[in-house]
Amino acid sequence: MRETHLDGVFADFEARTAPTFRPPGLAATGRRVRDRRRRRRGLLAGLAALLLAGPGGAYALAGRDGDDVPPTPAPASPSPSPGGPPVSRRIVVPGVAGELRELRFVDARHAWALFDTCDPDDDLASTDCRRDLARTEDGGASWRRIPLPGTANDPTPGSRPYLLVTDDQQVTLAVAGRFLVTPDGGTSFTEHPMTDPPPVTQRALGTRSGFLLTCPAPNRFTGRACDRQELIHAKRGRLPAQPPVDLGPTADRQLVEGRGGRLWLSVVEGDRMTVVVSDDQGLSWRKLPPVPGARRLLVSPNGADAWLVSVDAVDFQASATERVWSLEGDGWRTHVGLPDNTLHVAAVDGGRLVVTGAYGTVGFWTPAGYQDRPEVRVPSWAVSQETGIEVLRDGTIVLENQRSWTVGVGTGVERAWTRLS
Repeated sequence: MRETHLDGVFADFEARTAPTFRPPGLAATGRRVRDRRRRRRGLLAGLAALLLAGPGGAYALAGRDGDDVPPTPAPASPSPSPGGPPVSRRIVVPGVAGELRELRFVDARHAWALFDTCDPDDDLASTDCRRDLARTEDGGASWRRIPLPGTANDPTPGSRPYLLVTDDQQVTLAVAGRFLVTPDGGTSFTEHPMTDPPPVTQRALGTRSGFLLTCPAPNRFTGRACDRQELIHAKRGRLPAQPPVDLGPTADRQLVEGRGGRLWLSVVEGDRMTVVVSDDQGLSWRKLPPVPGARRLLVSPNGADAWLVSVDAVDFQASATERVWSLEGDGWRTHVGLPDNTLHVAAVDGGRLVVTGAYGTVGFWTPAGYQDRPEVRVPSWAVSQETGIEVLRDGTIVLENQRSWTVGVGTGVERAWTRLS
């Protein structure tokens, strides 16, 4: 990742010397979060803009760099217990060169890791990079090296490799102007030009079953901007019944697919968010009442709960009073009570939100109040702009902070936490 712990140190120093009563470090934290989110959003947008482009082929890659090796167990450590402090584990994979750049979990047990010897922030592309994948099937207790084709080590001027995970067997590495795809857990790879990503890659960038928002043809084949996007499916193409909302270039959009295939699409224009829902995989749509001030749509893994929040990690403003709206019937009910320094929010099952703060706090929120979980807290000086939160399909929580990932397995607020780095 890009930032170091020094960012937090400088933020605290700025707060101690600034003549203000604001909580420490908020201005710097806001700037760091905005910069990081915009860079990451730009990278994903660039990849998405190249999706579903013109005809092309894939070819099998043989002669990968090395043979498969058995999983390597991590050094012995206690097992995490619900409600206890996180158990720390280092990801050590013999034969893998470089540093851990990305870690992507599929569920509580399965994850993929990307290692790279090159600095992702180096604008002058190195010519001697070495990249490897690794995967775990036991929650990070052991790891197996996945040798990549030699083309994975090609220079990447102006960009960095990006790991796109579909499930525990299918993963795509976007690198050097191509997609390297494995359908079988790393046993084999195929190579695809970025103008012809296969459905598995489209699913990694879209919803769980392959729905995407993208520009229509002919721009779909060029990566150029368009006046209005459209909803497509990776295999079925353009949906005949398009969502009844503005999909123009100025609208901020989220597309979410819940368990059971229900589609949720939110659009923010000005100060208002509108959500449309499809219960039949895009054959028909119903529109919910617009909500002023809402910025993000959250759906629980089981699909039972839908929320809107005013929190915007791209444009972090800690002084704002954050609001929450819960879906009740076909209307939204307003709540308050999120901590003032809320940075990220995600929905878990059971009518709860998991919340992280700008100073490393972690807790759970319900309409009845906020419950802090001090055992998971990260020291404020160690909080970087490279933060994030994700709730996986099985309800597992993944908290990202720089090059450390804290994984919470279980249900409710009493979870077994493991910190991987």
